[in-house]
Amino acid sequence: MGGILATYPAQAAAAIRASFADRTNFLLQMGGMVVNNGFFLILWGLFFAGFKSVGGWRAADMALLLGLIMTIVGVSGVAFGGYRDMAAAILSGEVDGLLTQPKPVLGRLLSRDSLPSAWGDLIVGLIILIGLGGLGWRQAPLALVGLSCGLVIYLAAATAFACLAFWARGARSFARDLTDFMILFSSYPGSIFSGVSKLAVYTLLPAGFIVLAPVKLLRAPSLGALTLVVGAALVYALITLAVFHLGLARYRRGLTPTNG
Repeated sequence: MGGILATYPAQAAAAIRASFADRTNFLLQMGGMVVNNGFFLILWGLFFAGFKSVGGWRAADMALLLGLIMTIVGVSGVAFGGYRDMAAAILSGEVDGLLTQPKPVLGRLLSRDSLPSAWGDLIVGLIILIGLGGLGWRQAPLALVGLSCGLVIYLAAATAFACLAFWARGARSFARDLTDFMILFSSYPGSIFSGVSKLAVYTLLPAGFIVLAPVKLLRAPSLGALTLVVGAALVYALITLAVFHLGLARYRRGLTPTNG
């Protein structure tokens, strides 16, 4: 972990500079995501114009949730963009070259790419949080904690999905599908989930910990809510690190789908 923290900023900065190389492509992807998120926000605005609340969730609560998930996805894509196609990197054998380098393999995989479209998520997410989320300056520290923990959980879950490539050849599309479902589940008010769906959003597709728990922390701050958010981030991070290193050990032995 110390090695990742020491080298990661320079690696991520290089990937971000590379994403700026084709200015036209960068602007098209970023602008397309801004438009996409704008339409999504308008649809929810129209919904709450007709229905003032859904299970206790009002327009400001939904704006806070959307601002959180868009910002989290944006930061992930800009600074940790390699997560998005990590399964493909594993299956194509790109890990071979990374094993010969002294820097941590996981850090290199996460920093190998920066997604231009993610800037659109980040810009819209921050605008929503600042302008529509109903947050004051006094809530800024809690908002930062919620965003940071949600980011860790989102990246941990997406990375764990990608690690399936150490065991299954078809993991690339499956990992991306799971990540997309996680984003989708993180874009709906928590009141709509019950039974099996509620279990899913607090375990396999942890939307509950990515955005729902942070929204609760910001709306009704308490030591219990803070402990839940921080504890979930630590648990998911540790699980993902364990899964990645188990998969990497299997890869070294030549037992992955690419080599076995």
